[in-house]
Amino acid sequence: MGIFHLYSRALDLLGTDRRLGWVLAFANLALACALFAEPILFGRVIDALSRTPSADASVTWNAVWPLLLLWIGFGLFTITCSTTVALFSDRLAHRRRHAVLTTYVEHVLHLPLAQQSKTHSGRLMKIMLQGTDTLWWLWLSFFREHLAAIVSLIILIPVALYINWRLALVLIVLCLVFGFLTHFILRKTQVLQQQIEGHHSDLAALTADTLSNISLVQSFARIQAEMQSLQRISQRVLGAQFPVLSWWAVVTVLTRSATTISILCIIVLGVWLYTESLITIGEIVTFVAFAGLIIARLDQVVAFANKLGGDAPRLYEFFAVLDTAPDIKDRPDAIDPGRCTGLVEFHGVCFSYHAPHRAVDDLSFAIKPGQTIALVGASGAGKSTALSLLYRAFDPQSGHITIDGIDIRQFQLTALRRNIGVVFQEPLLFNRSIADNLRIGSPEASDEALREACARAQALDFIEHQPDGFNTIIGERGRTLSGGERQRLSIARVLLKDAPILILDEATSALDTPTEASVLTALEAVTHSRSTLVIAHRLSTIRQADQILVMDAGKVIESGSFEALYQQNGRFTEIMQQQYGLMPSVK
Repeated sequence: MGIFHLYSRALDLLGTDRRLGWVLAFANLALACALFAEPILFGRVIDALSRTPSADASVTWNAVWPLLLLWIGFGLFTITCSTTVALFSDRLAHRRRHAVLTTYVEHVLHLPLAQQSKTHSGRLMKIMLQGTDTLWWLWLSFFREHLAAIVSLIILIPVALYINWRLALVLIVLCLVFGFLTHFILRKTQVLQQQIEGHHSDLAALTADTLSNISLVQSFARIQAEMQSLQRISQRVLGAQFPVLSWWAVVTVLTRSATTISILCIIVLGVWLYTESLITIGEIVTFVAFAGLIIARLDQVVAFANKLGGDAPRLYEFFAVLDTAPDIKDRPDAIDPGRCTGLVEFHGVCFSYHAPHRAVDDLSFAIKPGQTIALVGASGAGKSTALSLLYRAFDPQSGHITIDGIDIRQFQLTALRRNIGVVFQEPLLFNRSIADNLRIGSPEASDEALREACARAQALDFIEHQPDGFNTIIGERGRTLSGGERQRLSIARVLLKDAPILILDEATSALDTPTEASVLTALEAVTHSRSTLVIAHRLSTIRQADQILVMDAGKVIESGSFEALYQQNGRFTEIMQQQYGLMPSVK
């Protein structure tokens, strides 16, 4: 994607403001034309004064005042048009910035976990903020300055050639010099700019990673080590940045020299042409004014090229994220079946993160509404992966999963996930109030429903002891709460969602024994009318499961009830021995 393609793509993001963009473009065209009136009228006034005798005031004023009135008219038009362009350009740029930012966030949220995990959240945040800032600047500067500057350069050449082609050649050479130098420096610095932006992204990712793990950094006395890592990246940024700054300093010196030489050439050539009666004094004045005008516009274009060359890598990263097509998305004919009954069936499901090892290998089972199936096994056996396939965090490479006899890939993603409530192994909470966190799955839930769900999850007592109760802000990832409190909020949240299918991924792992017993009682009452899939390392929590699947290396190696598996003296029995030491009673 070249610079001009990047520029045009940014303009394509105008969306609903495209019509306003066209209006501003025509206003810039009119403004660029009007700006040439001043130097031309100035030259005409000089010629009028030089032709009329100074002693005859009436003759002089009769020759000059129509030009002055016309000059005033163009001046008023320029002021009005410039003000209008500036006002509406600001509004357009700010409005589109927020619209594109929203689009970016929505796009990232739709990307499946497999794709999001490849990029650090701090890097995604940096790409979003810097990308939208760059787009805002691009839209604003384009409609306020650069479009008029570019149009002025296009109009200037034929106008100058019409007035005096000899002096016009000087301006053409000046434009060519500016264009060559800018193109040369952009090519020299493009790779370095990409390296700089890559280092900035690394810096953002490392900083976000460090700040999100402050407790770990402090407890392991890693403050100095983390700072040294940040400083190393900063040195890489500066190492790539300084050569770029040097190149643009050279361009500044050369362009300033070129402008000075051009003005001198216009004056010297103009004097010679005047002595040869090939030009008037007014035309010399006009071309000197033209030179000042074109130099100002060229300075704007060079500054724009410098800025865009530095910011282009940010836009490359931004568009790269926007261009990432979700691997998991709604089919064109996807349906919303409403609330499902909860019949879940896995048919020969296989999934692999990295071939040839399969995280889930030929998994088949069925669960009816009101039943509970538990998945047990060592860490890495594929339990969490198997259940994440149900709500389409990933899609299987072979086999399929159905709910109520319908392949889940035929569901709209929102409809599918609305029917599934998940308690994750790690409690996932926002830096918002307790009430806001509870209402994530059911925004319209009443205060009474919140209290009831929290009471069933054994969470009401500690919530009422918070400074602001349900309105208490719990910090990033619920940091102000204990692990057990965070887990109880997660359970209350899924109870409040009231989905027909429940996934409990180590839902009680952070609870003490008495609280766990109370929560299990509450969950048992809830699961009677729902399909419940449980992942548990504590076997005591799944005694009442209708069926237990023992997994190893992605495969089901044993299945049956708690008592039946206990009697088999197989892998399940081995796990029990590891947990309890002695054989517990199965009664």
